[in-house]
Amino acid sequence: MSKFKIKVSVEFVECDETENYEVNKNNDGSFSMVISEQDAISIDMCEKSVLQIAYPTIREAVSDHLSQISKKKSKMKPEKEKKF
Repeated sequence: MSKFKIKVSVEFVECDETENYEVNKNNDGSFSMVISEQDAISIDMCEKSVLQIAYPTIREAVSDHLSQISKKKSKMKPEKEKKF
């Protein structure tokens, strides 16, 4: 039986973008949010922001994973013979 490693990465990157507290999906498939410097130095606001981004990230990753597993299993099943 296969084993799976789950990896998660969170980055805080200083930027010049306009604050945007909505979760945005990026071209590379990652999700991001731009918070103020004031919020970036608050442990509570950092945690809240990370958790807001985490939900859609987790949902998409689990969905993609289960789709891949389903496709893999369907390829492994022998085709049933058709009876006429």
